[in-house]
Amino acid sequence: MTRPYAALILLAALALGACQSGQPGAQDMAQRADTRPATLANAGGDGCWATDDIPAPSETIMEEVIITPARTDAQGQVVEPAEVAWRERTVETGETEERLFAVPCPEQMDADFIKALQRALAVRGLFDGSVNGEMDSATQDAVRAFQRPQGLNSAILSLDAAQQLGLVAMGRAAF
Repeated sequence: MTRPYAALILLAALALGACQSGQPGAQDMAQRADTRPATLANAGGDGCWATDDIPAPSETIMEEVIITPARTDAQGQVVEPAEVAWRERTVETGETEERLFAVPCPEQMDADFIKALQRALAVRGLFDGSVNGEMDSATQDAVRAFQRPQGLNSAILSLDAAQQLGLVAMGRAAF
C-alpha cells in the first residue's frame, strides 16, 4: 500500500472515530478541561488547549494544641499541667494558578487511548486501577502524579505528558 493511501485510510478512521460518542469519563474530562482551538495570541499553533486551576503549593506544619488547659491554685501555681497534643496542619504557601497548556483533542481521547494511557501509567507504578478506558478518578490521580514532578499539578493530561508516555507522536520541532 502506498503512503498516500495509508494516510487517507488513517484520516478516514480518525474521522469516523470522532463521530462516535466515546466514553462518559473522557467526555466529562474534556468538558472540565475547557479544550478549544488555540485562538489566544500566546498559545500559537493548531491543536487543543486546556486551562486548569493548579493548586496552590502547600506545606505541612506541626502545631501544638491545648486539649485541657493547666489548672492553677489561688496563688497562680500550676496544680495540674496542661494536656497538649501535636497535630499536623496544611498551610498554603502560594496562590492557586490558572494555567493554559496544550492537550490531546477530545476526539483523540477515546477508550483505546485512555486504556493505553492507563497501561503506560501502570508500567511506571502510578496506576493500579482497572484498565477500563474511562478517565476515572484513579486515572486522573495517576496523571497528576506523572505530571507533578514536571511542574504541572493537574489531572488533565497535557500534550507533553502524552508525548512522553508514547501516546502521541512528537512533532518535528521536538527534534
